[in-house]
Amino acid sequence: MTKDIAKSIKAKLLNIAKQKGHNYQLLIIRYLHERLLYRLSLSDYREAFYLKGGALLYAFEKEFPRPTLDIDFLGVKIKNDLVYIKNVFAEICSITCEKDGISFDVATIIAEEITEGRAYRGVRVAVITHLDSIKQTMKMDVGFGDVVRPQALQLSYPSLMEDLPQSSIMAYSLESVVAEKFHAMIELSEVNSRYKDFYDVYKILKNHSLDNKTTSEAIYATFANRETRYQSNHPLFTKEFAIDKKRNQQWERFLKKIETNNSLSFEVVMSLISSRLQPIYEELYKK
Repeated sequence: MTKDIAKSIKAKLLNIAKQKGHNYQLLIIRYLHERLLYRLSLSDYREAFYLKGGALLYAFEKEFPRPTLDIDFLGVKIKNDLVYIKNVFAEICSITCEKDGISFDVATIIAEEITEGRAYRGVRVAVITHLDSIKQTMKMDVGFGDVVRPQALQLSYPSLMEDLPQSSIMAYSLESVVAEKFHAMIELSEVNSRYKDFYDVYKILKNHSLDNKTTSEAIYATFANRETRYQSNHPLFTKEFAIDKKRNQQWERFLKKIETNNSLSFEVVMSLISSRLQPIYEELYKK
């Protein structure tokens, strides 16, 4: 890799940020995500990790949705073991691509167990990456034990630059994304502070035509896998939940944090979520 390529890439990213009004630092992180996924697509572990989370939603929206600092994966057909996962990512990060100007410092890779908010233990991997003078720690969260309905799909991940090769990876279906985030809403109920879940589910339901039957199957599979009990008259679907003053203040702070000019109200978000998902939830409750 030559320094000229890295400098050129950095300049192009700065130009993109200025032209489209994006946060330059977040654009850099987006680019690092993209290039790690490209290396994953070339590795022997392409089918061992299913992309999920904010990095996945970017591929579907084709523009900047909610900014995300980490990459989330579901690990499948692969051991949930710290040392093993660390070695796997060391192998992935060792793959070179001179055209993208990125280098991953394999010697800095660390892996640690994550358990917070998870029924199944996972692994968090961190690695220091370089793009010319830019030095950035990149984090990947790998979860285990969840189900994907319908089955994982093959996804061509978009590239920020047309002259760079795209990656072909395995990814969650949007129905499974909705199912997991909806599960968190039900499980956490009135103490839920994961506003990114409300935001993401609203965007998916608004911008994509999800089949109700498939969405219902995904929700049922997720709830059954996590042994979640159904609760009649759940607070999530009440007007009081949507208009709660403290919750709406937290929602406004969330919107400012993700630097969106959207004045989307929480009541509008909950209206769509309730109208689409409450009937599915109630039908599952009857079962």
